[in-house]
Amino acid sequence: MPTDDPRLEQALHDAAPAVATSGVVAQVTQRRTRRRRNRRLGAGALALVLLLVVGTVTVVLTRDDGSTPHIASPGASLRARVITGDGAVDDDAGVTRTTTRVALDQDLHLLRSPLSAGSKGLSIASYEPGLEGATPSYVVRVDGGDVVDVVDLKARILSIAEGEGARWVVTQNRSKTTPGATIPDTFLKRVTDPGAPPSVELPRNADPVGPVAAVGGAVWVPVRDGVLQYDTQGRYVRTIDLPEAERRWVAQVGKLAAVTDGRDLHPLPVTGETGPTTTYGPEIIGLASAGFESRMLLEPEDGGREHARVTRTTTETPEVTATLPDGFLATGLTASATRLWATGTVDGAPAIVLLDDVGVRATVVLENASSGAALAWTDGRTVRAVSDGKLYEITVP
Repeated sequence: MPTDDPRLEQALHDAAPAVATSGVVAQVTQRRTRRRRNRRLGAGALALVLLLVVGTVTVVLTRDDGSTPHIASPGASLRARVITGDGAVDDDAGVTRTTTRVALDQDLHLLRSPLSAGSKGLSIASYEPGLEGATPSYVVRVDGGDVVDVVDLKARILSIAEGEGARWVVTQNRSKTTPGATIPDTFLKRVTDPGAPPSVELPRNADPVGPVAAVGGAVWVPVRDGVLQYDTQGRYVRTIDLPEAERRWVAQVGKLAAVTDGRDLHPLPVTGETGPTTTYGPEIIGLASAGFESRMLLEPEDGGREHARVTRTTTETPEVTATLPDGFLATGLTASATRLWATGTVDGAPAIVLLDDVGVRATVVLENASSGAALAWTDGRTVRAVSDGKLYEITVP
């Protein structure tokens, strides 16, 4: 049957609905805008999810000394930069050195700061997996790859020192149990063998603001409002009151112990009043002694922590032995019986500056480190470090 009948064509034309063409462009534009908006929303949601995922796996290094946090990106491997001499340490200066995992002869759980280099090995804080301060803790001692001993402590480990016939550990409970206390219960432990060490509780609300020191015939715990003295058996002797301070250090200076107090250095006789105070222009931001050789770390003249100066403590006018490098932000001094180093950060990463009699020997920067990372100079050419719960060593020139 033919379909080109003009009458049928006319009938179909007359029956077709009228379609308005006005606003078509605007409607198309609106639909395109909605599609773009939906795509942006989808992309934004995906980016948010990615940020949340990254945030949950990113490790943030938060140091008790108040230095800038260092973020380790997911998947970034631990590495060390070594800069010889006193040259600037920022902007990727120096050379990358291998961080060699130390193979230990037994499982030591998760290794963290603090570290203390002693006469029979390196003492390290260790925790079982879980919330620090709520899970079992230990002080482990390592000599090379051998585990010398493991001491059970059951609390957060604040500092470790060796001297006066024992190792000394300051620990702190996670929560307050003493009535009226504003600071969690804190204890001094005297460690002489792997068994449970004798422990004495610090006075109520004693707030440690520096590492324990065993020098000058006594044991000293620097606290916010002074320094606590204990005898060599761990018995409380007295509290020496000082103005409040955020940080302070005790070390051997000459024949006596001494404690820092802002710009002042107070000798600490075992009996009687503190000796004559020496006042310096800049603030003292570190104090340590290697044998009878003691050094101070003085804040630079313009303040801050960069370009801090290492000086001798034997003269009233400080004799500068080293100026710390550009890019290194100092947080303190640390020593073993034979070595001295400055602690601090470089671009937020934990770092140490190795010191000798003629100045700065080298700087080691531990990049992509985890929370609780720390470094110690353990022999002439070796720096040991803990990160991610493991022990590593770095060879320096």
